[in-house]
Amino acid sequence: MGESGKVPLGESEADRILGKVDAVVRPLALYLGGIMVIALCLTTVTAVGFRYILNSPIFGVADITQILLLTVVTFSVAQSGRTGGQVAVELLGTVTGPRFTRWTDILVKVLGAIMMAVLTVQLVESGMTAAEYGEASYTLTIPFGPYFYLLAFGMALYLIVLLFEIYVHLQGGEVRHRVGTMDDV
Repeated sequence: MGESGKVPLGESEADRILGKVDAVVRPLALYLGGIMVIALCLTTVTAVGFRYILNSPIFGVADITQILLLTVVTFSVAQSGRTGGQVAVELLGTVTGPRFTRWTDILVKVLGAIMMAVLTVQLVESGMTAAEYGEASYTLTIPFGPYFYLLAFGMALYLIVLLFEIYVHLQGGEVRHRVGTMDDV
């Protein structure tokens, strides 16, 4: 039994819960994010070709690449968090035991979840007021409103990932950051 008298989650139960999260997050990151990366690469190669080979730069290509890069980040944040791809300093684990590390992980994830919740709300508010304030890209004046909503979706998705990881920690399960492949999708 765990500290609160509950039976902690077994490895298979924790893996099952987080596997469901992965089943949503991974395809979004790999497929939608991958399509955006390919579009970004093609846009960059085309722009470089036009600029240096044809001596005719493409007007507004910086705006397009900025929007494409933003969508890549949007679709990859939650997956990066699930696979442990974000920068982490794990010095406490070498000095303290797993019980203390579990609680520091919970604290950090709670703080991250609060931050993602605030960020999501702020991005939705920015999306609602973007047109009013003329928020748009510099040369092509692409409105930023829809992209604020898209970013809010990405941050909300990471918030959901953090909440599930917190739940697994609180139930005594282990959160494993598994790097998947396209075969897992």
